[in-house]
Amino acid sequence: MMRWRAALAAVIVLLTAIISAAVFMNLLELGSFAGPYRLSHWASWAGTLFIAIYAPAYHVLKRARPESAKLFLDIHSFGFLISFLLISIHFAGQLSRPPQAYPELGEGIALYITMVLLVATGLLQRFAASRLGSKGRYTSRTNRAVHVSLISAFYVIIVVHVLLGLGII
Repeated sequence: MMRWRAALAAVIVLLTAIISAAVFMNLLELGSFAGPYRLSHWASWAGTLFIAIYAPAYHVLKRARPESAKLFLDIHSFGFLISFLLISIHFAGQLSRPPQAYPELGEGIALYITMVLLVATGLLQRFAASRLGSKGRYTSRTNRAVHVSLISAFYVIIVVHVLLGLGII
């Protein structure tokens, strides 16, 4: 049962890499506007909103309805992977902009690195937890602590990123 989930996660990560590369090399154009914002911005907002809302909701839901914890974990895992795909599209789109329209990347890079680490620690926790800590000191418990800390960093950085993007700070 776990094998198909791990395979699906691997496919989503691979698709993220392929689509991001296509956007970066301008083979896939998402710089068109839909209303006042680019399509890539809308994609990143959808992914970010899912993460921002579902991360705390997941912890509440799995305790309130333990019989559905596996379903909530699947939504958490695959929802975050799809969100990472959407955010990666935005990041690749920003990196592919021409020099005269190149964005300030400061907190955007910090945010994307945080996202990559969140995905990596999440995949380790979900699909390799039984192998963690077998010989080394990096255990499943340590991984979970790092994962939770990264989501806290995500909230801080995304608030700064949005406020800077809106010109508020």
